[in-house]
Amino acid sequence: MNIIKSCTKYLIILSTLFIFSLININTGQSYYFWLKSSNNTPENIESIEKNFNVKFPIVSFIFDPRDENKVLDSIDRIVEKLWTDRIYHFTLSPNMYSANDVVSWKFDTKYNLFFEKIKEKNIHVIFRTMHEMNGWRYPRASNPEKFKAAWIHVRTLSRIAWLDEENVLFDFSVNHWDMPTKWTPSQTAPLIECNQSRHDCYHFEDYYPWNEYVDIVWFTFYNRWKAIWNRQWLTPTQILYDKNWNTYERLKSLNKPIIIDEVATTSVRYDGNYNFDRSRNEYLNHNERKNVRLHQLWEFLINRPEIVAALYFNTDFTHGLSFKVIWEADRAIVNMEDNKVYNWFRDLELFWEKSLDNILSNLFHLKKYKIEWKDILISNKCNKELQTISSILNEKTNTIDDKIEYIDKLQQTNMNSNCIKESLQKLKDLYKEIQEESYAQ
Repeated sequence: MNIIKSCTKYLIILSTLFIFSLININTGQSYYFWLKSSNNTPENIESIEKNFNVKFPIVSFIFDPRDENKVLDSIDRIVEKLWTDRIYHFTLSPNMYSANDVVSWKFDTKYNLFFEKIKEKNIHVIFRTMHEMNGWRYPRASNPEKFKAAWIHVRTLSRIAWLDEENVLFDFSVNHWDMPTKWTPSQTAPLIECNQSRHDCYHFEDYYPWNEYVDIVWFTFYNRWKAIWNRQWLTPTQILYDKNWNTYERLKSLNKPIIIDEVATTSVRYDGNYNFDRSRNEYLNHNERKNVRLHQLWEFLINRPEIVAALYFNTDFTHGLSFKVIWEADRAIVNMEDNKVYNWFRDLELFWEKSLDNILSNLFHLKKYKIEWKDILISNKCNKELQTISSILNEKTNTIDDKIEYIDKLQQTNMNSNCIKESLQKLKDLYKEIQEESYAQ
């Protein structure tokens, strides 16, 4: 026990001597590649990572209040399964509330509980809320001044919960085309094609709530073809450099890190009218069409180093085109339901290994630290403590079980340093993960 006391005393002294240092920004590094869980569960991500021997530094989950979805329990399970050594992308939006409702505190309870959970778990979250406000789907659209007030209100709630940029980055997420409505926004309201030449309608810039309230900017775009009606089959360049919108260059002009937070493509393409049997045959027998589109996405990403991450919306609402849908068809790039994987998944995914130190890490003030054969993401201000504790563990213990037991004893002592607490928990999570892997073998 004397060893524990002396170790604890040393760590507390060390924490007072820590000198803060920033990570060098390198915007020329390759992008993160990440997935939205196809069924919003951590088990889906676990299965993909295990089967393909990959690890995604960012994973995405969308919590929709219209669902009977227990957000807080879901986050508990996600962190338990996927640990804290990665960045999470969480979407929580007041889907059927207007921007004025948000300003009037009508969604505050859900926001506050969400922020409290992020603080409790001490995780790093890219937070998307009230996204695609320049589209037509949601009541929060078509009122830029109220939207900006709502945005600032939600960000203020996060600060009241004692969250800062080390835990939460706020993203301003727009639809790739400005499509306001003639009437009250809804799923069926008539659209206005608000291209750059028009000045009588709202563009996404009108909703932008000033630089100090935005950490990163995002956009969403899809490639769609057959699904009851016909859509255009377009490359990323054709979509994002369309002369009527010129979305990509407009986003760049905001001078914020850029992330694609929803992108996907269908696989079904043929001429003539829609036919379900033919679509099913195309899905089963013509992977090359989707692979071509995925290759085009890869080319687009590697030629634009200012894009720091791309989230593939890995969801197939058709379940392998097993039934008809009324919107775009299959999207998944890795479909664990029917073991359908597209070749370009590997080429897209390979880039994540090169980008753990990119600008996102800097924005979160994170440092990568390698222990055993795994990486830990630790707050930059706590890096010194983590290294010290790791060295002590290596000196005092021999096995993974011993390390976990030693950490348990340290956690039972009275420690006031948040960095020591964070470092111990990070190490414990990592060693438990290694322990579970060894048991599985």
